[in-house]
Amino acid sequence: MKIRMLALAASLAATGVANAQWDTVVGDVGVIEGFDQHWVTVRRGDTVFLVDVDEGVIAGTLSVSSFSPALAPRMEAGLIYGYGSYYSRGNTGDLTNVVTVYDAATASAISEVEIPSLPAGIGHPGMMGLVNDRFAVVWNITPATFVSLVDIESETFVGEISLPSCSGVYPQARGWISVCGDGTAQYIELNNAGQETRRVQSDSFFDVFTDPVYDYSVPAADGWMFMSFEGLLRKVSLVGDRLQVSDTFDINPESDGIPDVNGVMPRPDDNWRIGSYQPFAYHDGEALLVTLMHEGGGQETFEKAGTEVWVYNMETGNRGIRIELGDDITARGVLLTPGADPLMVLATSDGLQVRDPRTGRLLRTVENISGTIQALYEGLQ
Repeated sequence: MKIRMLALAASLAATGVANAQWDTVVGDVGVIEGFDQHWVTVRRGDTVFLVDVDEGVIAGTLSVSSFSPALAPRMEAGLIYGYGSYYSRGNTGDLTNVVTVYDAATASAISEVEIPSLPAGIGHPGMMGLVNDRFAVVWNITPATFVSLVDIESETFVGEISLPSCSGVYPQARGWISVCGDGTAQYIELNNAGQETRRVQSDSFFDVFTDPVYDYSVPAADGWMFMSFEGLLRKVSLVGDRLQVSDTFDINPESDGIPDVNGVMPRPDDNWRIGSYQPFAYHDGEALLVTLMHEGGGQETFEKAGTEVWVYNMETGNRGIRIELGDDITARGVLLTPGADPLMVLATSDGLQVRDPRTGRLLRTVENISGTIQALYEGLQ
């Protein structure tokens, strides 16, 4: 079912009228301009902040449900898609699940499409994706795992596709990649009607009992990067009829007594582990990998916030920067903005930190906000 909402906000966006008074309670509706690859969203609770990290300013907010972990921006059309669950009496009553369409310029909801299943109100941006620039795909758990498809052109619910024991929606080619509990990844391809036409499974590349991978993934130029709890990084790519898994990169190998290319002997850091909710970021163009690290513990600390940030030069495989956050500051998320001249964005207990990823230098802090971070222009490397 499609429900049209806030027609005035859509009209303002279409005509470019800024600061037009339309309600004494809501106030003015302004128009946000100047979106580029250095804009991010930050979700905290039922609010999503639109942040220009170049300027360090919050330009607007989206109102979402408390069960809305993911957005799917479509900035070439000026739209942002999200999903959420709403109860008729706050936290109780009849449940309605929707995919909501937001006008980015006015930060206003303009329409929504009801979906019958229960979307996962947990996790991170990988719970939703845009496929073929045609379908909003939402991951569900009831506890069966499957996805709901919404046609974003007609704004209608299309149907569901089963994903037994698999999670995540990571758009690739004409479908998406998910990671599965049997140690494999799957690629599911769609046709223009939203029907499954092909399913490709990779070889097993991890053991969920000895070293599981995060279901959180970040994009590379030709695939998606997955990290294990023990710090083993791999790329999953669709190559012809195969789902290919790259060689493993160990973020914290044991020292072999051999100095690096600069003649520096690696320090033994065996007691450090990767962790947190968005524990790593990757940028193909700049050959950068960033990880959030904490000291001590075992795999049970996989969500523990980072006290240090490690940055790797992926051309040499060497760690180039080690940043101590200090002063009881911890980080629960890291992002590298896409495109040329990327910025490192950290969701910390002190606010949103913006750093130069090559040097680690702190450029600015956006205070009083922190949460799940996501690039407005995703997947561009």
